[in-house]
Amino acid sequence: MTLLDVVIVGAGMAGLACAQRLQGAGYQVSVLEKSRGLGGRMATRRIDGIPIDHGARFLQPQGQMLSDLTQQLIHQGIVTSWQPETFYLDSTGQLNPDPLAPHCYVAPAGMSAVGKALGTGLTIHRQQRVTAIAPTAESHWSITTTRADTGETGQHTAKSLVLAIPAPQIVPLLESLRSQPEIAAILPAIAAVQYAPCITVMAQYAPHASQAQAPLPCMPTTPWMMEGHADTPFFWVGLDSSKRQAPGMNIVLQSSAAFAEHWLETTDLQPAGEALLTQAGRLIAPWLSRPRRWQVHRWRYALVEKPCPQGALRTTTPSPLIACGDWCGELHIETALDAGWAAAASLQTMLGNAPLPDSPIELNLNLN
Repeated sequence: MTLLDVVIVGAGMAGLACAQRLQGAGYQVSVLEKSRGLGGRMATRRIDGIPIDHGARFLQPQGQMLSDLTQQLIHQGIVTSWQPETFYLDSTGQLNPDPLAPHCYVAPAGMSAVGKALGTGLTIHRQQRVTAIAPTAESHWSITTTRADTGETGQHTAKSLVLAIPAPQIVPLLESLRSQPEIAAILPAIAAVQYAPCITVMAQYAPHASQAQAPLPCMPTTPWMMEGHADTPFFWVGLDSSKRQAPGMNIVLQSSAAFAEHWLETTDLQPAGEALLTQAGRLIAPWLSRPRRWQVHRWRYALVEKPCPQGALRTTTPSPLIACGDWCGELHIETALDAGWAAAASLQTMLGNAPLPDSPIELNLNLN
């Protein structure tokens, strides 16, 4: 079994950023991802061959790191500017213009293209769910995985470990190591992180729906998006098809946390989707309740409600371990990128101080 410098669990923004920076310094890195796709909640589903973003809707850089990455992605032709008309659904159910909405960048091929770009050149084992971690006699990490499709188990060994997954998924992996004082010290902070769930509906409408009388303050086929008050059923609704050249009208509806909590444990999500579409028809436009086809997705860990105040957490014994992710702050994608980038720097001091790339602009990202 090959001894790696680093194993990273999770191929979301934090895990991929950490892996790219470490590999750019020459370290041997492998990424373990439980699903088939890359990018975590930067997710895209295809319905009748048309990409629809059902997780992260766009990039909105505020800090230097995400600004640099966005510029690199623009240069590679992966993302482009998107300037929709923006509205706000207030607590009374009234739509109001929101002229102060920040600038957005979207991926015409789907937001999952960002994850694919960040995965360029990395060794990534997909559909590998990590079921256990344990120190070895040589003070390395042994990581046990189970394949999602076959149930086959596997083992990986590394000098250091990065857990770049939602905090609630980290807790059970560390519980068996509670006897280690450093692990016991960070567990309460990780366990205290709280997420809000979300139900997403991806709906496709016939072109004639755009002619329907609607209370939208803009033409329905004009790029638009709407943010919802917490007391409404909606977190966000937008014309996804305006991000790219796609036939028909494809609209994404993302629920509020309160709406999602009501349906979170149901095994059949169809009634949840129907309820959200009905509310859209009542509060936004009548024709939204009558899509030609639609699918629904549940995000159990959609948005961080209570982040970890300490940011990324690090232990040195029994072996180097870093826990990080979007739960290290309040800016979601931006936080995840910053946390993964910083995690690489933390490991650098323990692995030999090889020079690290200073900015995502130095990374060679592409879709080939």
